[in-house]
Amino acid sequence: MTPVDLDWWNRRLQRHAIPARIVGRDADGAPTDHGVGYLRRADLTADLHTDAVTGPGSPELGVLYRAAAWLSGHPHRDRRRTFFDVRTAVPPGHEFDVVTTALAACRHTPWQAIPDAAPRRRWSGWPHTPGAGPTLLSLYCWATHHTDTAAHGVVRPQLLDQHAVASLIHLGWTEDPVAARFTWARYTRYCHLLHTWAAQAGVRAELIEMWLSTRWRERTAQHHHARTGRP
Repeated sequence: MTPVDLDWWNRRLQRHAIPARIVGRDADGAPTDHGVGYLRRADLTADLHTDAVTGPGSPELGVLYRAAAWLSGHPHRDRRRTFFDVRTAVPPGHEFDVVTTALAACRHTPWQAIPDAAPRRRWSGWPHTPGAGPTLLSLYCWATHHTDTAAHGVVRPQLLDQHAVASLIHLGWTEDPVAARFTWARYTRYCHLLHTWAAQAGVRAELIEMWLSTRWRERTAQHHHARTGRP
């Protein structure tokens, strides 16, 4: 469960006239859209599961902003809380066309074919989603393709976490060490690697990613303690 300042997010969504609202759960588990609420990772798939909390507005933008709130609020994810604007400078009424079209392509296309399905893409192969970088978009893809978990052996999109990447590099993976610079091709190799290790260990790929991220945090904490004498 990740604590999220719902007022902080929803005020900014309203101020920018973005058709989304983040709904979390209070301490008793009841849905709430104000104060401090809690998001589970499963809540990111709100439009795919009827028991998950959701909010009004665009389904695609709802998933994207819930993912951003979850990432920034999670104590074990290295993401600053910053508000990103997905609008583009176009005639009124079409400010969200670019991002919602790209997100819809990500959601409804077999994930490895997303670069070909997206109407616009960056030089790196990632769909053009104004304001949303590779890490956030990878979590969006994870959320919208989460139902693929029923298919045994299927490689699914996974969260592109900087700590997990750093851990892989430390273990000998010879790729770009900066997650924000990942091309789509490199990201697919990352996902394949996580699934390969998961199959060997008999666990879900999400657990491999979380283990890599935790391993890096523990390693850097040990170095910090050895250098400063402080935890």
